[in-house]
Amino acid sequence: MGVLEIRGLTKSYGAVKVLNGLELDVTECTLRCLLGPNGAGKTTAMDMITGRQRADEGSIVFDGNEIRGLREDEIARRGVGRKFQIPSVVKDLSVLENFLLAAADDVNPIRNMFRFGFKKVKTRIDDTAERVGLRHRLHLQAGYLSHGETQWLEIGMVLMQNPKLLLMDEPAAGMTEHEAEKTVEIFNDLKKTHTLLVVEHDMAFVRSIADSVTVMHMGRVLAEGTMAQIETDPEVRRVYLGTEELEDAAHA
Repeated sequence: MGVLEIRGLTKSYGAVKVLNGLELDVTECTLRCLLGPNGAGKTTAMDMITGRQRADEGSIVFDGNEIRGLREDEIARRGVGRKFQIPSVVKDLSVLENFLLAAADDVNPIRNMFRFGFKKVKTRIDDTAERVGLRHRLHLQAGYLSHGETQWLEIGMVLMQNPKLLLMDEPAAGMTEHEAEKTVEIFNDLKKTHTLLVVEHDMAFVRSIADSVTVMHMGRVLAEGTMAQIETDPEVRRVYLGTEELEDAAHA
């Protein structure tokens, strides 16, 4: 079943066409990675899906409903969550308080507790913290987390919003090898219950998480398939990955 269906999506800035008739399908409870050189249109596509920017033409159907033209907050409430490359956690608050902030619009975490019921919210936080590997860090101030832990916290904060579709922008960037391995575990667990669309440049990371891969070039789809199929596609090698980089990734 297609959770996300994009048809003929177009976006131009003046004479520059950033998206050029993009077509994309993402199946429920799968993880699709978006690859492509800088300027291929990956981030713009994510912006269109979340309502951060408006498309010029085309259709974006999420969970059976057209969402193109809706506001960013309306799309989020329908079940689309997004994690940006740079985390937006509140470093002066604890991990627990950041989860509470993500769970509701009220900026006061104590009022959130009373509004939704302490036991219910605490159970949800505990479950989320367990999924992202931060159960033992709940009372630590977020500013003391490592880079990888900060990324996991923001993933958890997105999960607290109950999204059906998760959009992730370079989640493994800057991570240590151990943190990247843990993130692979987190993502492979998440796709059992969520649908994920991930922009990433780390080929070894992509190989470890992707059910399918879409390679973008000049605002449209260049190739799609499994990572094994993408690795051997001569046009993908020429335009983006490069033979040497692909061979290195294949043996990683």
